[in-house]
Amino acid sequence: MKKPVFVFLLSVMAVSGCKKDDDKTTDQVQGTFGGKTFYLVDAGDLKTSESSIQGSGSLVFAEPLSEISSADAFVLKFALENSGSIELVTHSNSSLGKGVSVALSRSATTLNATLKADTAESEVKALEDVNAAEDVSLIVDVHNDEDPTHILVWKGDSESFGEDNALINSEDGLETPGQGSGTVWGIVLKKATLKLADLSDPKFVD
Repeated sequence: MKKPVFVFLLSVMAVSGCKKDDDKTTDQVQGTFGGKTFYLVDAGDLKTSESSIQGSGSLVFAEPLSEISSADAFVLKFALENSGSIELVTHSNSSLGKGVSVALSRSATTLNATLKADTAESEVKALEDVNAAEDVSLIVDVHNDEDPTHILVWKGDSESFGEDNALINSEDGLETPGQGSGTVWGIVLKKATLKLADLSDPKFVD
């Protein structure tokens, strides 16, 4: 009579053991934004919906970049509280480490930018003709097929995408201090509201 109980206990232990590895992914909080699935890296005090992500915290999008050496364009629309910031991280790992990023912070009406690669970062540059007290729309090209990564930033309503009309060109002024080593992309927010984050083919072609 004891044999069935013993077999049952072994079965429970086996199921428990199999589930342990799955918990590494299923424990992450998941949501959708703009039709894209995301996972929270740091939930912070984020309030999420299909149309906006507000507060402080970080997230990664479920669909990765095509490859480590990809070149991509990211379309962003956001609003920042004073002293708030938002950071686009690309070509990173699932914890948003080992990647390259464009960090944008607000000081009154000024939008300041810093380029980062892993733990290294560039100097700070104030972006011209951008009012940080209003909604900000930007298009960011990240060419991780170059070393260091070539990053260009244009205003969201730009109709041409050259190096000469870019708000940031990492080959002329701010320099990216390295290169990304992954295929994950995501966003870090601090007192910010993300209204749009889209991925597309690069705008600038040599």
